[in-house]
Amino acid sequence: MRREAIVLLTGFLWALGAGAQTPTEAPPTSPPDNEMSGEASIYARPRTPPRLEAREGRLVRPGERVDANDVLDEIVDEFAADVARLGANRISPILLERVRVSENMNPEFASVFEARLIAAIYRAANVRVVRCYECYATHAEVENGTWVVRRGLSRREDLQQVMKKYNAQVVLNASLTLYTAPNSFAFDVEMVRGEDASVFFAEGYRVHPHTALLYRSADKVQHREARLKDLEDRINAKPRFNHSVHLGAIIIPTQGHEDGAIWAPFTAYRFTEAFGEERTWRAGGTVAAIINPTRIGGALLEATLLSRINRENVYSINCFAGGSAGFFLTGATGNSPMFNAQAECVLAHRITLQASLGFLVPFESSEDSTYIVGGLTPQVGMGFTW
Repeated sequence: MRREAIVLLTGFLWALGAGAQTPTEAPPTSPPDNEMSGEASIYARPRTPPRLEAREGRLVRPGERVDANDVLDEIVDEFAADVARLGANRISPILLERVRVSENMNPEFASVFEARLIAAIYRAANVRVVRCYECYATHAEVENGTWVVRRGLSRREDLQQVMKKYNAQVVLNASLTLYTAPNSFAFDVEMVRGEDASVFFAEGYRVHPHTALLYRSADKVQHREARLKDLEDRINAKPRFNHSVHLGAIIIPTQGHEDGAIWAPFTAYRFTEAFGEERTWRAGGTVAAIINPTRIGGALLEATLLSRINRENVYSINCFAGGSAGFFLTGATGNSPMFNAQAECVLAHRITLQASLGFLVPFESSEDSTYIVGGLTPQVGMGFTW
C-alpha cells in the first residue's frame, strides 16, 4: 500500500513538471514553389525606358533595304491624312467592317495591321472607330423551312440595322496586298455610307522601297499631292526652269605663240527646263563671257542638254552629265564652233561644282596673225543654282 502511494505521488509530480515547460515552437513551413510568403516584401525594379524611334519629322537614311514596318507606317499615315481632310463631322464614328490581307501573308497579321490603322486614324483626325462584330460573325436561321447559314452582313437591311446600332456614319473596308515581283505593298480602302450604300470615299495606296517620302529611302517624292501638282503643271503647259550662275577658268590652246596656251576666267549664266517622265532631263541655253585683257576676249553661246546620272536623294550629292554645242565669238575673224562634254554636281541645294572638256575649232586670232587658237579646252568652275 505504501509502495503504491509513492508511485502515484511520483507520477503526479512528473505531470506537474511537464505542464510547466514552455511549448516548443513549430519550425516555419516554407511556402510552396508557386506561392510567396505573406511576410515577404516586394520591390518593383525600375524598368529601363524603351528607346523609341522618333519618326515624326525625320527621314530614314538611304539604303538598299527598307523595313516593312516603316513602309506600313507610311501607308497608314497617308490614309489617316486623307481621313483628316474628309472631316470628322462627316465620317465619325467609322464602323470598321474588316481588314483583309493577301493569301501570301500571315492571316494573324490582319489584327496587328488593324490596330495600327485605328491608332493612325485617331492620332491624325481624332475620329472614333467602332469595331463591327456582326460583320464577320456567322449567322444561322430558318427561312421557309430551310436552314440558312450566312457569314457577315449579306443584306442592305442588315447593314442599316448595324449602322443604327453603333450610331456610325460610314463603313470602312480595307485590304492589304503584298507583291513579290517586285516587292511592294498595295493598300485599298473603301468607305460606304450606311443610309444609301453609296461609296463615299475610295483610294488605293501603292508603295515600294524606291518611292519614298518620310519613312523609306527618300529617293523621290511619293506624295499624291506632289504628283497631282506635277500633272497639273504638265496639262497647263507650265514649265519648270532651273537657273544657275557659274564662275571659273578655261584654258584655250594656241599654236605658234611664244606665251603658250591662254588662261582666262569666265562667267556663265545658264537656264534649263526640266522634262521627262520624272523630270530627270534638262535642256536650255548657256551664255558665257571669257576675258583675258592681254590675250583674248569673247563670248560663248551654247545649247545645253543635261541628264541626271544618279537617283535624286536628299542625303547625297545630285550629279548631272551632258553636253553643249555653240559658237565662240571674238570678232569678225574669231568666230568658231565649240563643243563641250560636261558634268556637274549639286552638293546640297544651291552650290554646284562644274567641269567640262570642250573642243574649239582652231581659228586665226586675226587677219595678220601668225598663231592659231583652238583645240581641247578644259574648264572648271563653281556655281550657284536656283
